[in-house]
Amino acid sequence: MEQEIALLEKLKFQSGIEELDFSLSYDELQKSNPWFTKRFRILQSELFISALKVRKQFLYVNRKNLRAARIIWNKQSEYIGKENGYQLISESWQWLNFAIPVVSTTFASFGRMFKNLNENSIGNLFIDEAGQALPQASVGAIFRSKKVMVVGDPSQIKPVLTLDSNVLTLIGRYYKVDEKFVSADASTQTIVDAASQYGFQKNEDEWIGIPLWVHRRSNYPMFTISNEISYDGLMVQGKSEDESQGKSQWYDSTGKANDKFVKEQADLLKSLIDKRLQENPDLAEEIYVISPFRNVAYKLAQVLDEINFTKHENGKTTNIGTVHTFQGKEAKIVYFVLGADTNSSGAARWAVSDPNMMNVAATRAKEEFYVIGDKKLYASLGSEVANKTISIIEDYNR
Repeated sequence: MEQEIALLEKLKFQSGIEELDFSLSYDELQKSNPWFTKRFRILQSELFISALKVRKQFLYVNRKNLRAARIIWNKQSEYIGKENGYQLISESWQWLNFAIPVVSTTFASFGRMFKNLNENSIGNLFIDEAGQALPQASVGAIFRSKKVMVVGDPSQIKPVLTLDSNVLTLIGRYYKVDEKFVSADASTQTIVDAASQYGFQKNEDEWIGIPLWVHRRSNYPMFTISNEISYDGLMVQGKSEDESQGKSQWYDSTGKANDKFVKEQADLLKSLIDKRLQENPDLAEEIYVISPFRNVAYKLAQVLDEINFTKHENGKTTNIGTVHTFQGKEAKIVYFVLGADTNSSGAARWAVSDPNMMNVAATRAKEEFYVIGDKKLYASLGSEVANKTISIIEDYNR
């Protein structure tokens, strides 16, 4: 054993591979890339290109099988009734998946797309934004897959539950299913995290899967807001000091709210964006307007249409919306319009009651993040999220 260790140490020294070094500072350790060299990366890329060539040749030689697979897949209803119907469809999928290795879909259409595939018929399933996915929505896809990789963030927007949470609790109790599987807080991410051998004990009640702490999207102070309110300061800024300096401001705007919408805030936003676009029309592609409330987002889209800022695609507004609709997206500049007034302080309290909403809003912005809202109102709610956000922005600008 000692001889083997000595040999491996010698090989490691000769190869120049950088090993995991726990003597590094926390930030440097998180940003380090052990076990790789530039030569290794080049060989890895060359191997991948060669593998593609082999695959291309194999598909060319077997083009008749591929054509037959396409016909069977497109006419599943005709083949499913045959004695070996399921096998035919399963093998046609394997051919198609070999030709197109990555096929993307939503959970909503997964059942229809793969209804004739059985257990373990899909090699690898990758679930993105799993923190927003309801566990029951992902069951069919997980059941049909051999290996599953889940990527998401339980500190961002939780799944949208159309069923009353009390009804969900009753269903869980009736079928003797633990609350961690059936509750308003459960997501595909939380369930997979709970089953994960490797992870991080965030607090007494929360075990999360392998955390990726290095953040490379948002500049300061957006990074600081997110890090302080959601990640206990454990995130590491992946950009250099010079690259990561951004802009942020809280525009204090008050007025009477009508279903959370404050006209004065909309007018302020309109003048701010209009001024920016007059200076640089190209910024129209780089700005998102976000709000916690659906009615506020709807009204803002109408107001901003007056300066031709509002964009539509397939009947939907694409650059203005609620926080829920912007998870997974990013823009250079983000305006976060809070809405509400003292008469709707309950709604304001909901918007900043937990850090998820502010975390998502702030980290959509790569370079600039502006909050528009009644500062006195939000500071008076006793919300740690609101108070920390206000103080971080003020400290940064000082």
